[in-house]
Amino acid sequence: MKTIILAAVLTVTAGFARASLPLGRGEVSASLAGTATYDSNVLGAHDATADYFGTLAPRLMYVRKAGEIEASANAGISLIRYLDQTQLNADNVQADATLRIDESNIRNYTGLLSAAYLEDSTIDPDLNTRINSKTASFIGRTALVTGPRSDMALSGTYTDARHSVGSNQQILTTEALYDYKNFFMGNSLRLVGAYDTLHSSGENSLGVPLDQRSYMLSTGLGRAVFHDTVRAGISYGYRILERSAAETSNGQVRQDGAVVSATLEGPFLPEQYFPKVKSSFALIYQQANTPGINDVGGTTELTGKLGLAWDARTNTKVTFTAERNQRLSVNDLSVVSTNVQLGLQQVLRHNLTGRLNAGYEWSSYRPLSRRDEIATFGARLEYHFSRSWDTDLSYVLTSATSTVRQSVFDRHVASLTVTYLF
Repeated sequence: MKTIILAAVLTVTAGFARASLPLGRGEVSASLAGTATYDSNVLGAHDATADYFGTLAPRLMYVRKAGEIEASANAGISLIRYLDQTQLNADNVQADATLRIDESNIRNYTGLLSAAYLEDSTIDPDLNTRINSKTASFIGRTALVTGPRSDMALSGTYTDARHSVGSNQQILTTEALYDYKNFFMGNSLRLVGAYDTLHSSGENSLGVPLDQRSYMLSTGLGRAVFHDTVRAGISYGYRILERSAAETSNGQVRQDGAVVSATLEGPFLPEQYFPKVKSSFALIYQQANTPGINDVGGTTELTGKLGLAWDARTNTKVTFTAERNQRLSVNDLSVVSTNVQLGLQQVLRHNLTGRLNAGYEWSSYRPLSRRDEIATFGARLEYHFSRSWDTDLSYVLTSATSTVRQSVFDRHVASLTVTYLF
């Protein structure tokens, strides 16, 4: 009942808005989107089940950019209704708010506070089923210039994810950082301290909750190279991981030792030689911060991201990204994934844009022998009727192979979305 009331309030408010309305030193705007979707595999499983569903999504937005503190807030709901698989119907609420202080000539500090709540119904690639999730997250960051050559920063993130299938997970990450420029022969000195915690409800292969705490101290040197366009750094530290004995088959409760990381970040193609290409990359060599169930750690992985964006013509843009990361699955497993994506964007008319993208992903699950490979292809057309009306037609093909039979599947999704901006 409360979701129906919320949807009615948002829709009626949007109907009266008709344009951005001033509120205090900010403004309020609204949108209403309707989507019709065909999904050939609504569960993302080996035995495919096809269905049609519709989504109605009203949304309110608030933005304030006046004064020292900028603010933004969004609230909406997605009402999802299936034609046959009615057990998958969902009323998903989304809301977020952010306060931000940006750096300026009269201030030597920055800050950010953010809170978000998200309900979602998506196919999980690790479990190969559709799960409902409720996620609350909080982010805090601040940075302060403490002198002509020094600055410090503090940050913290807390995420509480509740899942209808798999483990509920609570993750806290905190970091304190101190930088001192021109410390030695043009190098910058960086001191870092971190404290992280992880808890899960234990819906995994061992039926044991994850309970981890880690402490890390490190020191490093960094400097700009390649005409000050790329920043290189190396650090050495010591990390202690404490976990419950039941998480691993050998009863390991403590893992400690040296942590060495090397980073390279920045554009790697000089703009003076490649004026139409924007590039970026970052690399780091380190252990997983939150090892999964029965993952005894000690395995160091190379992670990072590379990006290229080429303005081939006035109306044509080509992009390429490659990324490798470590994450924790919904069923508390360590997952290492490598993903490559190639995209093409073409402006066909002033109000019509087409997009094509293709990607491939490799994933491995520790300590299991499971290996997944997923190929994707997508096509999209975006058409702006007027200042207020937008439409979006999309198609996505997903083809997955795996050493686990349940994870081998094909999926076709076609959808049409019409959005009205009040």
